[in-house]
Amino acid sequence: MRRLLVFALVLAACTSQGLVQDAGPETTAAAVTTTAEGAAEIEGVSGSAGIGDRLYPELGNGGYDVVRYRFDLDVDPEWSVQATADIDLVPLIDLSSFNLDLAGLTVDEVRISGFDAVRFEHVGRELVVELGATASAGEPIDVFVRYSGRPESVPAGAVPFRPGWQRGEEVGYLFSQPDGAQSLFPVNDHPQDRADVELTVRTPAGIEAISGGQVVSEASTGSTVVWEMSDIAPYLIPLGIGEFTLVSDREVDGVRYDVWVSDGLVEASAIDVFDVQPEIVAFFEDRFGPYPFDRAGALIVDDLLGAALETQTIPTYTARSMQWGEVVIAHELAHQWFGDSIALEQWDDIWLNEGLATFAHWIWLEESRGGQRYDSEVENAYRMLSGLELIDNGVEPFAALDRVRDAFPPPDDPRAADLFNRSVYERGGLTFVALRDAVGDQALFELLRTYTARYAGATITTEEFLALVGEMLGADGRSLVESWVLDVDIPAMPERGLSPPEAG
Repeated sequence: MRRLLVFALVLAACTSQGLVQDAGPETTAAAVTTTAEGAAEIEGVSGSAGIGDRLYPELGNGGYDVVRYRFDLDVDPEWSVQATADIDLVPLIDLSSFNLDLAGLTVDEVRISGFDAVRFEHVGRELVVELGATASAGEPIDVFVRYSGRPESVPAGAVPFRPGWQRGEEVGYLFSQPDGAQSLFPVNDHPQDRADVELTVRTPAGIEAISGGQVVSEASTGSTVVWEMSDIAPYLIPLGIGEFTLVSDREVDGVRYDVWVSDGLVEASAIDVFDVQPEIVAFFEDRFGPYPFDRAGALIVDDLLGAALETQTIPTYTARSMQWGEVVIAHELAHQWFGDSIALEQWDDIWLNEGLATFAHWIWLEESRGGQRYDSEVENAYRMLSGLELIDNGVEPFAALDRVRDAFPPPDDPRAADLFNRSVYERGGLTFVALRDAVGDQALFELLRTYTARYAGATITTEEFLALVGEMLGADGRSLVESWVLDVDIPAMPERGLSPPEAG
């Protein structure tokens, strides 16, 4: 079971306890002021310390929309940082104060242009900024934060590791889903609030910083690089710092494929599997619509964590994750459509990301290994989720049903402490297999191409997706999807001769 769990983590990573932003041991600066106290009583309201996520009400922050982040990191040989963040945000209401998410680092200064009485308090994972006046709704403000310290990952609960800043063999990297970006940056740490990012990193001689998007500036001497990323959720910001080798830098059909590898892994034969990326992207484009970015490379880090993450435009893979080969590459590339281009409005709709990415890597296996492999993946997933596998191993049907009902909740009803349950992946994936069996390839892939075109750059909810299914496939199509993502018991797949056991 541990191997299966870790394989699920290869496809995405998360936490649950880490989403509860308490004061606990993460407290750094109790209360610091940048100006004299005594700001007059003002009108306006405080932005909430949570964006309103149903599962994780304290995750993210309310009251504003971030337009752009400019992060500047100076990384020393001991992996400590001296950093600044310049944040362009727009109040959504008249604000007297607002919060940013930042974990474990020390805030040295906060300034806001046009506001002379700014105060701040950094407790736990909340940086609370009091403006000393009212910022009017719709009027942009510029927030400057200077901070420092040694980054650490944030507490975990739903997965067996802590998200955020990671340390491997002579490498540091970000693995932030869902709330780990705050381990390195002050952010509004929720996919609802995407923004442009300019990331400047200064590193010791011989050490490189690799990120996503485009390099817009690189020092002719020293180790300074500036990366530019557009419309990105904080948890999807890629970053690797260490000794890297660029083993592939080609462009195919307008998409650039840069493959960066930790120097200690350059001789690994498994790296060659990344040569298949253009073929996978072309295959998915035919089924999901145009690739949403102009880059689709890989950042491969030398670490024992068995996981990969769909960091935007350059997925991050650990050394251990390469053992899954084309499966994990196809999965993370599919996420560039489902999760990166189309973001979640709420984390409890995660099945839309993971179910579609699982279905995508299954159809890639069908394309590259044949229909028998696809059918095998589908049947194995169904037998595991339904309890049939348990019955094969001698468990009584009623007990098997109880166990799978407890272990695998409906995909659209994940638990806060187990967000990335295998039901989210595999029952989510089976939803699209069942829909394909019912309506055929032409109708299914027309639906998915419409979905990616309509919601590109936007957020999505399950209800909105169901409405699209109903619009394109009618009431029967919507009812079928609802049964797969909402019903307690897994539906039958009559076209495949599969049905859940009866309690008897």
